[in-house]
Amino acid sequence: MDKKQIQSFYEKTYQSYADSNQSGFEIYERNHVLKRIYPQGNGNYLLDIGAGDGTVSKFFLSNGYSVHALEWTQSGVTKLQELGIHAVKKDIEDIPYNYEDNFFDEVFWGDNIEHLFFPEQVAREIYRILKPGGRLVLSTPNHGWLINRLYYFATGVPRRTEGHKIPIWEWQHIRYFNKKEIRQFLKHCGFTKDFVFYGAERRQPFATLSRVLPSIFGSVMVVEVHK
Repeated sequence: MDKKQIQSFYEKTYQSYADSNQSGFEIYERNHVLKRIYPQGNGNYLLDIGAGDGTVSKFFLSNGYSVHALEWTQSGVTKLQELGIHAVKKDIEDIPYNYEDNFFDEVFWGDNIEHLFFPEQVAREIYRILKPGGRLVLSTPNHGWLINRLYYFATGVPRRTEGHKIPIWEWQHIRYFNKKEIRQFLKHCGFTKDFVFYGAERRQPFATLSRVLPSIFGSVMVVEVHK
C-alpha cells in the first residue's frame, strides 16, 4: 500500500461521513477525555492537526475557540470549511507550516502521530507555532494497554489498532507509544512542562479502571503538555 492508496482510503471514508451526516464524537472514548480537559476557548487560537472530517474541530468551535485545521484529504477540508473552520489541505509532514512563531494558544494532535514517518519534525514545528505557555494535547493508541500487552505475549506481534482488518504489511499505524515513550519523545522535542497522562476506554471494567491506572487500562492515551 502506497501513500496515494492510503489517502484514497481516507478520502472515501470522510466523504461517506459527509454523505450520511455521521458524527462519531460521542462514540469515541477519547473524546470524553477532551470534554473534561477543554474549557471554554474564549476566542483562543487552536490548531487541529489531522482534522479529518471535522468531528473534533466542530467540538472546539462550539466551545468558543477560533479553530484552524490541517488536513491532507480534500473531502475532509471541504467538510471543515463548511463548518466555518480555517482549513488548509496539507500533508502533516510537509514542514514548515504557514503560521508565525508563537501563534497558537492550543494545538490538538489527535490520532495522527502513529501514522507518521517523521513525528519528531512535526512535534518541533508544533513547539515553534505554540505561544509560550501554550498547550499541546496529543492522542494515540496506548500500546501499554493491558490487552495489547497480552496480545503481544500470546502472538508475538503487535495488536492491530487501525480499527479495520488489513494485513500487517498494509498497517497504517507505524509508530507505537506507551506512557514512558511518549513522555520521552515530547521531552526530546522541547516539551518539558506540566506533563499529564489520561487513559480512555469505553468498555468495562477498563472504563472505570482507566481513571485509576490510565497507562495500563486505557486503550487510548491522551497527553497534555505545555511549551
